[in-house]
Amino acid sequence: MSEKKYWNKEVETMSPKKLQQIEGDLLKKEIEYVYAHSPFYRQKMDELKISPKDIKSREDIAKLPFTTKDDLRRTQVEDGGLGGHQCAAFSKIVRIQGTSGTSGRPLYVGLTARDADNWKELFARHAWTGGIRPGDSFINPANFTLFVGGLSEAVSAEAMGVCVIPAPLATTGIEKMMQLVLDLHPTILFATPSATSFLAEYVRKDLKMDPKDLGFKKGFMAGEAMAEEDRKKIEDEWGIVARNFYGLADVAADLASECGEGEGLHFCGQGLVMTELIDPKTLEPVKMEDGAEGEIIYTTIDREATPVIRYRCRDMVRVYTSRCACGRTSLRFSVLGRSDDMLKVKAVNVYPSAVKDVICSFIPETTGEFRIVLHEPGPYINTNLELKIEHGEGYPADRIGDLAQRLKKTIKEKLVFTPVIEITPPNTLKRSEYKIDYFERLYEKDDKDK
Repeated sequence: MSEKKYWNKEVETMSPKKLQQIEGDLLKKEIEYVYAHSPFYRQKMDELKISPKDIKSREDIAKLPFTTKDDLRRTQVEDGGLGGHQCAAFSKIVRIQGTSGTSGRPLYVGLTARDADNWKELFARHAWTGGIRPGDSFINPANFTLFVGGLSEAVSAEAMGVCVIPAPLATTGIEKMMQLVLDLHPTILFATPSATSFLAEYVRKDLKMDPKDLGFKKGFMAGEAMAEEDRKKIEDEWGIVARNFYGLADVAADLASECGEGEGLHFCGQGLVMTELIDPKTLEPVKMEDGAEGEIIYTTIDREATPVIRYRCRDMVRVYTSRCACGRTSLRFSVLGRSDDMLKVKAVNVYPSAVKDVICSFIPETTGEFRIVLHEPGPYINTNLELKIEHGEGYPADRIGDLAQRLKKTIKEKLVFTPVIEITPPNTLKRSEYKIDYFERLYEKDDKDK
């Protein structure tokens, strides 16, 4: 079994034409189902004077209304429970999970038994694409309260034949978690790219070991985009093959991963989730062609409990449609940043992830850690953007001015804006055990002081 090339060869290598026909049929059925069972979506469609009969093919998806996270939160507050987009009876729901709630009220996500099985299928497709196999093992350090990175990843990996050691970092503690690593020798390092630095520092300082000596073979990097410089650092530091994995609690816990043979992440949701590309300003469609950029939109087309239609996840992506050497026919994409994280600096679009890529390219002169200093809420910034950037360990004090100038020049050349740079010593910026918030919002501190 471990020698097969694909988890689901028929779906993963299907011709685009055949897939479009299948997904068009599924979309029609899903919209009929949603209209009949969801007062939330029925109202949205009625307001646009759209009925299920108007959806006759995959292309008709553009007639349907968009959905945002705020829409779903609002209906869950106003209607209670899972909200007005709940379509399956509560007696049919076998699991409720949700978003982490770090940016506000958590968004609850319901799954029927069929939905849960579909999520297991999606996990297996994306895990197999990324090189994970039955017989592998990993410690899952994620919070198992609602967060799909905990329970969902655990049960889906188990169903695939991967051994899961549940040890949420918040309750287990890093000392006990690392003892589990020493005792059980997991093959997969499951973490966000940001957390790998935090873990490596602990291994060297507290265990007096080189991270490579822990014996990990593969990196299951999820939760945030991994820059190429980050990948090189992680692979060198841990002695692993590090791959990006991608998913969304709101849509599906697992949707895409890298195969290692082509650019970007393979979308693995064929037949279960449909994708579109739009301009986030005009909301007009962007053609899915090689190199196109836009906000990726998701529609579930085989979801019973809490379907989402034209869901705006706010991820800005670049798509790749050229043939991949691995043989998979799905589109591939790289995440550029979030449309709601994007700053407009003197009319120039700036993504934190793009800034990070430039700063990481200066490693080891920098640690790769930085913060964007905001004196007022974005996205419009009419002054030069301020950046705090850590210099590398042991970097000569008399060369810090030169480093700042070279960083400034490179950022201007590559990202077309001129920053104000403050170089800080290593380890002055707070590390994260999960995702890093790249913004230092001084305006929030000023408000609290008033």
